[in-house]
Amino acid sequence: IGTGVSILRVDGPRKHERISGSTIGGGTYWGLCRLLTGSDSFSDVLDLAMKGDPSKVDMMVGDIYGKNSDALEKIGLPSDIVASSFGKLAAKQNPSE
Repeated sequence: IGTGVSILRVDGPRKHERISGSTIGGGTYWGLCRLLTGSDSFSDVLDLAMKGDPSKVDMMVGDIYGKNSDALEKIGLPSDIVASSFGKLAAKQNPSE
């Protein structure tokens, strides 16, 4: 588990450079999981994730454009791709429900 994510520009074989990055990565995920679930192992967190339904908390592309949108069909984008992680929680009055 790392601590961030690099953003790379790739122009071809052996032609790449790191142009930016994010501090949000595996370490952030693991820290939040420990805080919110009390899990002591990463495998426990993965087991919990397998039992969950991300569409209840993540805003999906279909939530924005509609599940059977012509626009999505034209560009070949599935409606069940995450558009905003935890995006649905921002609009809920009580996000823990």
